[in-house]
Amino acid sequence: MMMGFKIFSVMSFSLLSMSLVMFLSGLLSVVYDYSLIIEWEILSLNTSLVSMSFLFDWMSLVFLGSVCLISGSIMKYSEYYMEGEINFMRFSFILIMFVVSMWLLIISPNMISLLLGWDGLGLTSYALVIYYQNELSCNAGMLTVLSNRVGDVAILMSIALMFSEGSWDFNSLFYKMDNGLVFLVVLACFTKSAQMPFSAWLPAAMAAPTPVSALVHSSTLVTAGVYLLIRFDKIIQKSDLSLVLLSVSVLTMFMAGLGAVFESDMKKVVALSTLSQLGLMIMILSVGMKELAFFHLITHAMFKSSLFMCVGFMIHSSGGPQDSRQMSSFGLSSPVLGVMVGSTNLALCGFPFLAGFYSKDTMLEHMHMSSMNLGFMVLIMGGTGLTVAYSFRMLYLSVSWGSLARSVSGLSDFSLNIVKSVSVLFLASLFMGFLMYWVAVPLMPPSYMSDLQKYTIMLVSLAGGVAIYSFMQMNKMKYSTEYKVLEVALSSMWFLGQLSTKMPSSSAMMMGLSGVKLMDMGWLEYYGGQGGRSLMLSISEIFQKSQMSLMIKGFMITVLISFFFLILMG
Repeated sequence: MMMGFKIFSVMSFSLLSMSLVMFLSGLLSVVYDYSLIIEWEILSLNTSLVSMSFLFDWMSLVFLGSVCLISGSIMKYSEYYMEGEINFMRFSFILIMFVVSMWLLIISPNMISLLLGWDGLGLTSYALVIYYQNELSCNAGMLTVLSNRVGDVAILMSIALMFSEGSWDFNSLFYKMDNGLVFLVVLACFTKSAQMPFSAWLPAAMAAPTPVSALVHSSTLVTAGVYLLIRFDKIIQKSDLSLVLLSVSVLTMFMAGLGAVFESDMKKVVALSTLSQLGLMIMILSVGMKELAFFHLITHAMFKSSLFMCVGFMIHSSGGPQDSRQMSSFGLSSPVLGVMVGSTNLALCGFPFLAGFYSKDTMLEHMHMSSMNLGFMVLIMGGTGLTVAYSFRMLYLSVSWGSLARSVSGLSDFSLNIVKSVSVLFLASLFMGFLMYWVAVPLMPPSYMSDLQKYTIMLVSLAGGVAIYSFMQMNKMKYSTEYKVLEVALSSMWFLGQLSTKMPSSSAMMMGLSGVKLMDMGWLEYYGGQGGRSLMLSISEIFQKSQMSLMIKGFMITVLISFFFLILMG
């Protein structure tokens, strides 16, 4: 078994080495402003060229480097988390197939070659979600694959409509794309990045193993939609869909923040946090800041994957339960874990000079400087305060010294193997924002704000943290039916889970039942099999009565029937 687990070490070393090469290549691409396009012609149909294209520019190289870095660390982490697993080879092969599919999507500037990576992500993510093969995983996998199938169909329809343009290459941007075609691409990105109303599948996909959540549902699969929107940025800005992007993303960010505050499942809290940050990326994309959205995509991938790995260690050490109310005293039993969880949570909140600060603060400053609707501004600042709120709540429940563990507890600190896997991403959570802001990402000059605008962001964040800490210290809350319904609505993502699962299935079952009663057991039954049977029985009964009559003999009936058929055939 231990010899078999060496595949994780080999793949981890290979991916980490590739990430170093990709990051250096991306840095050189920024410095020399150089990009490379490789294209193979597959088929030429009159003026349309079907080709396989690969694009290597600074954006794709940096994204490839981050994907290789995270997947390499996850491979090393899987040695600990999947220890004792019988089907670890299947797990590792599916994980490698997922990484290859992500590579294809990143370097494809062509809709046809991108479709290979897009569908590969959908297939492998479904296989990873249902890995544990129980009813919960099956239901979550079905919700995941059906929600993403809407986006797959939108991509296929956009490929069919782009045939009239004569090219499927969106790198050489053509600006005559109509709003319907751009809307299909935006719809596909909404499903892949779990924006409203397709948000229910991301928390449900937490039924997968934690290494899968750390890789798939924090930094790669869910950011594929954001990455495609970045590639289509100029076309979207020339269309009339920027307001749609802004509205959906801001509502998703606020909804996910509210849900995370009331959620008790630790992994779902981190998943809803990912959903909130995805809304933040698409929000800044809607105003045309694609470099800033990509910058936050990379920094978010670093601290969110390390946060997932720390949460996975807490779940594994606690014996399996994911309820945050059953996890406590990790600050006392696991001081290294406490430091890492606290630091990554602060990076998520945008604490100064950590990775999330450079991208998140710049994004919020840019939104303040723009002529933004007051309602949107309130939702954006509310979502920012909620980020601090659920981060402090998770930190309080997991790392506080108030012990809820058993009298004989097996909680311990990180082993050396886990420290090796988490430390790389933890250091990236601390320094990646600084390095990319000053070295790699070609951003615009900093914005200039008044003192009131500058301190508003910090005050809202601080108020959110203080409010949720005070809320948690309350011993008694007044019970009311209205409050309970509101709490259920907020904790269930505004009933999106029920609307995505029970409503379509129940409506389909009701339509099927009505169809069976009306058609199969109704008109078709009367004019179909049963009706024909009763008609033939009545005709046969008439013939039998005629043959038994004294007035008509059998041979006369035979002659008459033969004569009748001869007339019909003639």
